[in-house]
Amino acid sequence: MGAVMASVERFAVRAAVDWLPAAVSVVIHEIPMLGSGTVPVCSVDLAARATTRQDRSSRSPARQNSCLRGSSSPTVALRMIVNPHDAMFKAVFGQPEHARGTLRAVVPPPLAESLDWSTLALRPGSFVDAALSHQHTDLLYSASWRSGGEALVHLLFEHQSSPPTDGLMAHRLLRYQVRIWERWRTDHPRSRTLPLIVPIVMYHGAAPWLEPRSFDDLLELPAKLRPEIEPHVVRFTYILHDLSEISDDELREGALGTALAKLVAMCFKYARTRADFLHILSRWMDVVGDVLRAPHGLEALALVIRYILEVNEHVGPEVLQALLERDLGPEAKDAIMTAGQQIFEQGRQQGIEQGRQQGVEQGVEQGRQQGVQEMLLRLLRDRFGDAVGPQVEQRIATASLEQIQAWTPRVLTAATLNDLFAA
Repeated sequence: MGAVMASVERFAVRAAVDWLPAAVSVVIHEIPMLGSGTVPVCSVDLAARATTRQDRSSRSPARQNSCLRGSSSPTVALRMIVNPHDAMFKAVFGQPEHARGTLRAVVPPPLAESLDWSTLALRPGSFVDAALSHQHTDLLYSASWRSGGEALVHLLFEHQSSPPTDGLMAHRLLRYQVRIWERWRTDHPRSRTLPLIVPIVMYHGAAPWLEPRSFDDLLELPAKLRPEIEPHVVRFTYILHDLSEISDDELREGALGTALAKLVAMCFKYARTRADFLHILSRWMDVVGDVLRAPHGLEALALVIRYILEVNEHVGPEVLQALLERDLGPEAKDAIMTAGQQIFEQGRQQGIEQGRQQGVEQGVEQGRQQGVQEMLLRLLRDRFGDAVGPQVEQRIATASLEQIQAWTPRVLTAATLNDLFAA
């Protein structure tokens, strides 16, 4: 039995300390949603900034679960995705109100004018190869033609720090399009036509994109025969939305985009690579304020805060909080506190889940306790450094779950350890 319990403990600690930091964890209970209905509480970790970006981007994806749906007001959806870029991409651009402006601005103007963007709807499922899901993720949207009928927009998000080097992105996109059409034929067996698919690749890496964008560029075809053969070969060119090639003014002034979509695009462009990111963010505080004032703004800003702390090893929670409070006031502190509280829920719920998977009910409570203890210690070491010694470790090891729950949100706001542990 001791060996089984040890195994459960290892799984629980891994859930809260290794697997969770780059994941989005679904909290089991539901709360009332702003507007109508209920919503599962979800959280994103901001604690494991010591993990390298390469380590985070190489983890395999977990189950996907959606939340924050069902309201007619703008919302933010969170899914269980290990990669932090995936999490941000699907949370924001998985919502039509945030994707609409970006997609309309990216597609050719005649196409943009021909689609009824008020009908834009997210289609379920992913068409990406499982073996490549650590490298990119996708969303499929549908929209009606103004003249009748339907078109599909396939948005692929390439979240690696450098573009693929095999030269076969167009080939992969062709496979994904065929899968989309196959699903369409299953859902519309009487249709004699196929919908148009507009393939778009969104890229936010630092290295320039050198991949061929036209599928027929991949074909080995003698140049002198190309004019005669081209009518008989597959031809398409995907749209590349390279954020590094878009000026900040274009990102900021896009008339069709929501404030959250603009802010996230800026974060995708800079947050992963720039040591001076806080200076860049300070120039965007008007947009950050618009995000905070929008419906569900507190949750949206908390999502952005967690992403920044996850991907940028030069930004600490205390300096980020100081910047936000300076320009936005006490509401910014609420967003920081929301992120801190969700860290506790994250470790607690994953400890439960991993304990259940081991099939040992005795390990559930122990795994939950151990998971949140380790999570809190990592946060404290990140914030207070060498001040976290054996006495602090012992205090946390002997604390109750309720005490740890009270301490965790204070990590981001307490000036000293004494402040954090104060009643």
